[in-house]
Amino acid sequence: MGGMMDGMMAPPSAPGCVGGGCGTAATTPIYPSLMTLPALTPEKRSEIDALASQQINEGMSCLAKGSESLNHATQAGDSAAMQQATGAMREGLAVLEAGIAARRVLSEGKSPRNLAIGWFRREMNLASPPVGDQPRALHGVTPFHLFTMLLLIAFALAMVAMYFFKMRRAAALFGRLEASKASPPPGSAPPLAGAPGGTAPATPDGTPPPPGASPPVGTSGPPPPSSAPDAKSTPPEASSPENNESPAALPSTGVSAPAATSTILVRANWRGHLRVASIVTETPSVKTFRLVPEASESLMPFTFVPGQFLNVAFSIGGARMNRSYSISSSPTQHEHVELTVRREPRGAVSRHIADVLIVGDRIETGGPVGRFTFSGTEEDSIVLIAGGVGITPMMSIARYLTDLEWPGDIFLLYGCRAPSDFIFRDQLASLEHRNPKLHVTVSMTGAEGTDWSGLRGRLTKELLTNSVPDLASRRVQLCGPPSMMEATKAILIEVGVSPDQIKTELFGATKPIPAAPGTSVKPPAPATGPQVTFSKNTKAAKIHAGQTVLELSEELGIGIQNSCRVGTCGVCKVRLTSGEVTMAVQDALDPDDKLNHVILACQAVPTGDIAVEA
Repeated sequence: MGGMMDGMMAPPSAPGCVGGGCGTAATTPIYPSLMTLPALTPEKRSEIDALASQQINEGMSCLAKGSESLNHATQAGDSAAMQQATGAMREGLAVLEAGIAARRVLSEGKSPRNLAIGWFRREMNLASPPVGDQPRALHGVTPFHLFTMLLLIAFALAMVAMYFFKMRRAAALFGRLEASKASPPPGSAPPLAGAPGGTAPATPDGTPPPPGASPPVGTSGPPPPSSAPDAKSTPPEASSPENNESPAALPSTGVSAPAATSTILVRANWRGHLRVASIVTETPSVKTFRLVPEASESLMPFTFVPGQFLNVAFSIGGARMNRSYSISSSPTQHEHVELTVRREPRGAVSRHIADVLIVGDRIETGGPVGRFTFSGTEEDSIVLIAGGVGITPMMSIARYLTDLEWPGDIFLLYGCRAPSDFIFRDQLASLEHRNPKLHVTVSMTGAEGTDWSGLRGRLTKELLTNSVPDLASRRVQLCGPPSMMEATKAILIEVGVSPDQIKTELFGATKPIPAAPGTSVKPPAPATGPQVTFSKNTKAAKIHAGQTVLELSEELGIGIQNSCRVGTCGVCKVRLTSGEVTMAVQDALDPDDKLNHVILACQAVPTGDIAVEA
């Protein structure tokens, strides 16, 4: 056994060098000698040093000769000679390595036995290092294992701390909700589903109001306190604007949003600043902006119902501009809210948002407002039909119902031009994977020359009826460009969907352009209606039939701020000091507004001479 070990540990002689320069050093067993030495005596050091020098010289000589032989064999094309030359070089390298190892023993002071054992392990393909070179262990645990254990313990403690932090935040949120339940803020909108307790407000005779109950459409000023309509009643619906670039969207007729049954009350009169936390590019012309509270707060300062929107204000070119954009995130996300905005080539505000806003910027924000909502308590299924950027409120609804694990069927039909315009493509696929009750149908109108393999063309009668079983019996919500809205609504009525079951949000229509201050843009026909006095500007003029106070103010160059122009955002509020007006929509007015004779200039049509503070 000892002889066999000696033979294994001795560097083998190089066939190409024996007798040609390697001598006997190439076969001298240096590693077995090291195995038998627990320490080096001066005599052994001299012996190993002489042997190491001889092996280094002979190894280099063998390498040189092998290299020369390889060069000649390569030029001659002799494969056998090339193989023999490379073998000789390997043997010479082994001799050289043995000599260098001996020198390491002498220069580094390492244990001869450990060095020999390390060589033996490498030759036998044994991965573990010599025992003597292992790091010292504490009670059998190496420093690496100790570090790993401490890291895992730190991770576990961090997870426990995060759990308790989340529990504290949840407790704070429920405390705020309980406070809201005890003292509801004015102008509260329909509550979200899923909160415990609470009942719907009662009518004067003590009975709960029916779903979709509407207040009077007119407001007399100044009314007595007892004439203020109930804060929870739902006026006739006017759609909230959705990502249009023109100053606001036109209203459309639809069924009123039924009151939900939970007690998470929405603070509709909040106004403040939110900070841009992230910006995600959805398509070449659409971006999603995640907004978070100021650094001093961890939760959003308001709650909202899926389908509502926010008002934003910017100072651009010295002018203050207001716009309204639908919320695309779910109300279950209490730490942030997301707005998805399309960049319009001629839109001052959308271009400012898309081109100028960066992470960290503060945005003046107000809301939430709008009644294009669905929280899951109104019906046992829902059909969401969207065109273009009208998908944004639908995403909020779909995300919310998925987060709630709502048991009803959700049919989402989306029409867009091409795959490059497909907003939320990955997010919809993820939602559909998470929610087996969500059924998504997408059709492209201009997919020629692309790899789109899905449906093509507009949302036709056949596509709608094939995609949604029993369509006539379901509730439908529509949001998109005017032409798409009109065509789709006609199809729905044709297949038997009741108009009361169709809820719409229209955007993208053309609105009046405000006149520059100090100019007068008068219609050709003379005004014959009541006189409107703007007390702050000391201007007065007769109004045209059917014209609103806001439209008359624009003719006179009076800068009443506005955004949605459909009565839902509340930006155009002014105080009525005398006279009476009627308003088709007054969603943005809360009970305090009505008690203080505040009207919406975009909706107010005088019934006689009036005066307003503007």
